[in-house]
Amino acid sequence: MRFFICFVLLMALSPGRVFACALDDVLKLCIANGGSLAALRSGAERGDWKEAKSSSQAASAPSPIYGHEHYTMPSGSRFFVTFQNYHRLFSSTCSLDLVHALTMKESRECSPKRLQAFETALKEAALGTVSKQVTETGVIYLVEGERQWLTVVTQSNAEGSPTNVWVEMSVLQDY
Repeated sequence: MRFFICFVLLMALSPGRVFACALDDVLKLCIANGGSLAALRSGAERGDWKEAKSSSQAASAPSPIYGHEHYTMPSGSRFFVTFQNYHRLFSSTCSLDLVHALTMKESRECSPKRLQAFETALKEAALGTVSKQVTETGVIYLVEGERQWLTVVTQSNAEGSPTNVWVEMSVLQDY
């Protein structure tokens, strides 16, 4: 479903227009802090980003605890985070609010240089082994660590510049 919605939105845009490059925000919010709800909320407490909405079960609820949250970065990029917290596994999906990105007036183009910097930062984050797969619609990164797994998907326009991104993460927890 997500692919279909993104496809329709991308088709509605004029050819060649790049409307959002949120790779730095993805690294900070989704990858560096997306492995636990506590990390996401502590970033909001520090002022790294703002938590706009939250909907989750109470901590006393039986497993899994699940919910979704909306975060706004200082750059103006908005992200949706959905999560499920099982007894020993935390799973989250962090995605750019594509509709909001379309309404932003300035174009924040993702140059090949910024994409390369993103790839370098992903590898240097020491999260695990990074694999890359280039497809017609974008690039998929798979990061396999000892206790966590990430899939980072970037959708690209006709020129190959990233226009949308989301991260799916699973983390084994100690109890």
